[in-house]
Amino acid sequence: MQYNYPQYPQYAPYQPYAPQNDPALAQKYREYQEAEMYKKALRKTSNHLGVLLIVFIVLEFVLGLIYFFISGLSFDAGSIKDLLGNGLISCIIFFVTGAVYCLIKKLSFARLFPFERIGAKMLSMLCVIGLCFSLMSNYVVDLVNNTFGLFGIENSGGNIDAGSEPNVIVYLLTVAVLPAFVEEFAFRGVIMGSLRPYSEGLAILVSSAAFALMHGNFVQLPFTFCCGLVFAIIDIKTNSLMPSIIVHFFNNGLSVLADILVSYKIFSELQANLFYGVIFIVLGILSLIFIKKIINEKGQSFFTLKNSDTVLPFKTKVKTAASSPTMITFAVIMLIFCFTQLAAG
Repeated sequence: MQYNYPQYPQYAPYQPYAPQNDPALAQKYREYQEAEMYKKALRKTSNHLGVLLIVFIVLEFVLGLIYFFISGLSFDAGSIKDLLGNGLISCIIFFVTGAVYCLIKKLSFARLFPFERIGAKMLSMLCVIGLCFSLMSNYVVDLVNNTFGLFGIENSGGNIDAGSEPNVIVYLLTVAVLPAFVEEFAFRGVIMGSLRPYSEGLAILVSSAAFALMHGNFVQLPFTFCCGLVFAIIDIKTNSLMPSIIVHFFNNGLSVLADILVSYKIFSELQANLFYGVIFIVLGILSLIFIKKIINEKGQSFFTLKNSDTVLPFKTKVKTAASSPTMITFAVIMLIFCFTQLAAG
């Protein structure tokens, strides 16, 4: 898959002041000037994305508060009304706001949201690999939970209570289907797509960190960060958002299925965990086979990432993006919220 990187950022014309008889000094100055222009463009892009993330936070708070008062100061996470309310709020926050951002910035939708055609065989293999790593991340969450438990700390923030007998269709729609589209649109589309011209690794790292922090609790942080990495990598390797949408749906869908089986007393919680574990083992075996097959067919270079431009080293790009004021503000706000959730139990 060949990703057509745009000619971005554009550098200002070079005006050398170095003596004509010292070409080495002139070349060093030109490289320095290019690097500074590049950092300026990257910092500007990062700041704008940071503003977008802060808007996500504000909208989540404001819309949640409005819905809370509209619903009569009551909230039942497992009810059809509140499940649909949550779904609508997510669409407004991530899809509508993300689309407005792209229109304001005059960004190319075709570049940010690629859907290059993928063979069914490759798509299936990457989705199995992606889902396996996503399920593995769930065990990381269990480890974090158990570690917190040793200190008497309980944190279930971010989990949706299915209720005793949830509406299967509504629960699946709002917890598995909608997030797979709107969250991928925002994080793997707008955020990762905006940073990809600078570096694939940078785009993956920042979009995954933002995706994790946006969930707002320490229990989900390792899980969502790992999932974000997996979703981003398979999208970049195929130049399409389709793989991450599919994996995101099945990852959430399996959790929904387990909740429904337990809620309707078809499975006990132990049986549901065993069912989940068997699926993970099967996917793990298939993933090892598929990874080996992909390497044999495509070579190890298939899994390497491009730095996109040699003007700045990768570490400098990461520092430049992470040090932008709005990105720092977003991270601080979400970390404070995570601590609040943890303290509240």
